[in-house]
Amino acid sequence: MNQKLPWYLKKTSVYIFCILMPPIGYLILLINLNKFEYKERIEYLSIATIMTAIWLLKFLPETLNNIVWILIITFLIGSTIIGYFKKKK
Repeated sequence: MNQKLPWYLKKTSVYIFCILMPPIGYLILLINLNKFEYKERIEYLSIATIMTAIWLLKFLPETLNNIVWILIITFLIGSTIIGYFKKKK
């Protein structure tokens, strides 16, 4: 990436867009995907996808929203416990 990037494609700006305004950040990333290195693409798209999924939860009904959050927390706790026991072996 020897060429000079516009302000909205610099690392800090991309993170701000992806975290604070996920749909806009995702759109900026997809339109300019070829301007990033492979490793940057994976990093930015991962953050944008996770933040967009969390952002979309606010449009679900309250009961379904709670169920999804419970599943997410259960998955995180379960993967942490499994990782802990695998390290102990």
